[in-house]
Amino acid sequence: MRESLVVTLTDSRGNIGEGECAPWIGFGCETLNDAETLLQNNRGNANFIPDPKKFPCLAHAFAAAKFFLKNPAAKNAPDPPPKKTTTLLARSQETVPEEIFSAVAKKHEAGFRIFKIKIGLADFPEEIVFCKKILQGAGTIFPGTKFRFDANGAFPRDALPQLLALADCPALDFFEQPLAANAENDAAIFALPRKKAKKIALDESLREPWTLPENCASVAVVKPLLIGDFFRLREWLASTNRPRVVISTVFETEVGRAVLRELIASFC
Repeated sequence: MRESLVVTLTDSRGNIGEGECAPWIGFGCETLNDAETLLQNNRGNANFIPDPKKFPCLAHAFAAAKFFLKNPAAKNAPDPPPKKTTTLLARSQETVPEEIFSAVAKKHEAGFRIFKIKIGLADFPEEIVFCKKILQGAGTIFPGTKFRFDANGAFPRDALPQLLALADCPALDFFEQPLAANAENDAAIFALPRKKAKKIALDESLREPWTLPENCASVAVVKPLLIGDFFRLREWLASTNRPRVVISTVFETEVGRAVLRELIASFC
């Protein structure tokens, strides 16, 4: 269970706004201890504003709290329906496609139609075969089902053509962060033809999604609580020329989930 802290702001009328600070090591964030220390050192400072570059999660928490302080009804945005929500299917290196199909069948009964599977657990050639079997089998058994394969940057750049060879499979939604998050790999993805780029999503690469190239075709997987400039994020989400966006959860508390629900209801 990931630890977090909640920033609470109040105004002179007693209204309350809350934001969650939930750092996740590996995403270029501050530690929770660093965030707590900064808060302690600025206790009583009414003008304190965390640096979104150095303390993105704490800066998000303050900004979200300010937003909900001024927009209290926004915290009551509804959850999206299951058919528009991605559910993660558990998988180990030994998991076979038939086990995935069984899990999909159960989730189908609950209304889910989009499924996320972690890949990169085995050697690349084995993972390609695994993905192909899932896409071909599930696409036949469960028409309309979509799959997202999350590699967490596990594959080398020369693996990209083999991944994209599956781009025409109707059941493939996209491959999420197939390459390590660096400028060279991102540039290779941005250079792809639009039809192919739409099948690649960036996640770990996106700490400032508004820096994506104009008219970028790749999917942007955004984790709002890890982005320091919450209000700039909202402006970018409202843009008409942004790419397709997927709002991603990282095990937030109810305070953090209120942010996700509000952004999905407003922009997705």
